[in-house]
Amino acid sequence: WARTGNPNDPGPYPVACVLRADILRSTAPTAASGRPTLASFRRAWAIVDWVIGGAPDPFCSPGGRVYLSLMVMFPLLGCSPSSEPRGPAGLADPPTETGDPGGNGDGPDTDGGDTGADDTGAGDTDAEPPVQLSVVFEADLDRTAENPLRGFYTNYAWGEPVSPFPDSLEFAYIPLSELMSGPSEFTFGTGLEPRLLAAEARGHQLILRPYIDYPAHPSGLPDFLADTVAVQAYADHGGGLSPDYSDPALREAMLAFIDALGAAYDGDPRLALIQVGLLGFWGEWHTWPHTEWFPESEFQAAVLQAYVAAFEETLLQVRYPVAGSPDLRIGFHDDSFAYSTIGDTTWFFHPQLEAAGATERWRTVPIGGEVRPELQWWIFEDGYTTDDPNRQDFDACVDATHASMLLNFAAFGGGFETAAEQARGEAAALSLGYSLRLDQVDVADGLLAARIENQGVAPFYYPLRLRVTDAEGAMAEATMPPLVTDDGPTDIMVDVTGLRRPTDEAPWTLGLHSDHVLPSQTIRLASAPGTDLVRVE
Repeated sequence: WARTGNPNDPGPYPVACVLRADILRSTAPTAASGRPTLASFRRAWAIVDWVIGGAPDPFCSPGGRVYLSLMVMFPLLGCSPSSEPRGPAGLADPPTETGDPGGNGDGPDTDGGDTGADDTGAGDTDAEPPVQLSVVFEADLDRTAENPLRGFYTNYAWGEPVSPFPDSLEFAYIPLSELMSGPSEFTFGTGLEPRLLAAEARGHQLILRPYIDYPAHPSGLPDFLADTVAVQAYADHGGGLSPDYSDPALREAMLAFIDALGAAYDGDPRLALIQVGLLGFWGEWHTWPHTEWFPESEFQAAVLQAYVAAFEETLLQVRYPVAGSPDLRIGFHDDSFAYSTIGDTTWFFHPQLEAAGATERWRTVPIGGEVRPELQWWIFEDGYTTDDPNRQDFDACVDATHASMLLNFAAFGGGFETAAEQARGEAAALSLGYSLRLDQVDVADGLLAARIENQGVAPFYYPLRLRVTDAEGAMAEATMPPLVTDDGPTDIMVDVTGLRRPTDEAPWTLGLHSDHVLPSQTIRLASAPGTDLVRVE
């Protein structure tokens, strides 16, 4: 309408410009202060050209252009997008002119409809494109040597380590007498806490086994039961006193202890797992050769079910697949590993798992134990052979059982005489448990796909998260499934739209995290960190 107005009546031209200014004030890009940006003035000039483009003098004159420009720009200088009214809704944006495709100030802006909603005052440049990249990672298993919840460990009660060996765990036998002083009185503060604190100070999680009868050691029967519970003396295994497991007071005390222990420590990250113990020699669920002393299967089941009820988070293990344990959330520990693990003998560990239908339980519950004590000193020697049924191949035992962690005092107690022996021992420890290898990362459309494969023999049994962190500490996470070897490579998807764009100086870092390890521990991926825009923690 302004272009076709009466040339003798200049009224429509300034009116049109003011109307356009009203529209512009409510839609033009503004700085954080609410003031118009340089882009706003460029747009104002474009409107002036559009309004008077075909008009006769005096408006085609330089003076007329300046007059009209001020008519547009003065309202802009006093406006704020949130307080000024918009112009008539029917007015369309002016047609754009050529010659300034980039909006760099050499001519009119060409974006033709910027609402200013996401503009930060940087001009009318296009939005930064989303992150799109692909990174391949090299394998590096050695960096996982101290990963939590796997590998060899020692018992500090047997002596401080005299040789370095990578570890994340330690073991403790604790007599029930140090954990319980009455039917409903428990001494965890003096019997368990000091051990947990000492282990944590060493960067270790604790594997605990409570016991009542440890051959060649004083009885672990609590004092309040000593006068009422009968015991049977024996000379086997160095001698000891086996309690009467049928005694009602003893049974009630054990079940009360389990319930109280779970109430106090279930989910405590200082505990890696609990071996249920309590029954039999060493808490190992047998009284051989005095099998008649061991409690009946009904009470065995009661003990196992009490543990499962008390510990909904913390992992559990029992020595044998008995009393319905294969149907419970309980793993197993082989305390004669590589001595009586595999073979055709029915009482060996793996044949017992086979007989109980429990050979696949490793997929959801952990397998552990102890390398047979006498074998600990020989099994990694140059001349070790497997021609004796009780000198078994370590790797074959790991493959059959899918063991995650093993007590091996000799590895820390000077049992390796040569560098080659030490190297074989460290390789054996690395063969246990999980090994989560990151192969490749792809980022597109705001999603990061991390291709991860478990190349170990067992899963990571606690809840696990994959975390991506930018250089400013912002994080994005996804829950990891409990990957096992036969799952093959699996893409874990993480929404990374909230992270800052990675650069060479400020890359993203990718790592594994769990609430069930110590804050000081790191769950390392079996991949080299790399030097690209996405790197491994």
